[in-house]
Amino acid sequence: MTPYLRGPLFYTWLCLVIATLLSWWLGLEHDSEPHHRANTAVTIAILLIAIIKCRFVIRSYMEVDRAPAWLQWTCDGWLLLNFGMVSSFYWFVL
Repeated sequence: MTPYLRGPLFYTWLCLVIATLLSWWLGLEHDSEPHHRANTAVTIAILLIAIIKCRFVIRSYMEVDRAPAWLQWTCDGWLLLNFGMVSSFYWFVL
């Protein structure tokens, strides 16, 4: 069991858990009213945390970090494109 706690996947998992707890905590901070508009800064922060978590999963668990550079750049570009689209949809609706 101890070798698993020293491996790189354990630290990736730990970062994912911390990021999940951080985004959950950020969501709780502004949940005082039942039907309110979410704070834009909080929403963008949670989206950024989600993008970082996706990058951890793609790089570590899907082993894209061992893939050719063009695939790594394509995955990063796809994440940035999705973040840009979702945040712009959110920004222009408000």
